[in-house]
Amino acid sequence: MKITSDNFIKHLKKKREEALQYVIGEYIGIVKAIIYNTLKSYNDPQIIEECISDTFLGAYENARQFEGNQEDFRKWLCTIAKFQAINKQRKLAKSALFYEINENSDTVKSAEEEYLLKASTEELLNMMSQLEQLDRDIFTMKYFLNMKNEEIAKHCGLTKAAIDNRLYRGKKRLQQIHLGGSVT
Repeated sequence: MKITSDNFIKHLKKKREEALQYVIGEYIGIVKAIIYNTLKSYNDPQIIEECISDTFLGAYENARQFEGNQEDFRKWLCTIAKFQAINKQRKLAKSALFYEINENSDTVKSAEEEYLLKASTEELLNMMSQLEQLDRDIFTMKYFLNMKNEEIAKHCGLTKAAIDNRLYRGKKRLQQIHLGGSVT
């Protein structure tokens, strides 16, 4: 069945990926504008892209809670985008002081800090090894090589929406693995 403006909400509630891709295609402009206007002072396109991805996938995950028509959906999605941007802004504000201290100080990391950094990196790589090869490649390109989602999509021969979706699901799987849950 083709996803249209008349049926995308129904299919999004049924968790059909085609509906998510329709929503991304239809509303990317307004969501990007909202998030960009909130986070532009950080001048980091990766943070903005990550927030956009989290917005669409948050809507995908919570679609069953939505009630209303297409115009209500637009307002609902814009609200999610605004809250995602504000939450990201709060997180960045808390961590900004930490980065300033590190950038301005020429101190050498202690052995304990080096160990914790190495241990957390090893733990992350171990958890990533439980993902599918394609998801591992996407995570590596995104978070270790700092590539944009469009670049990753071109490299993998997938759509940007598919990359956004795989990143979101991969984060969920890593969270489950970290909490000791099983991978589904």
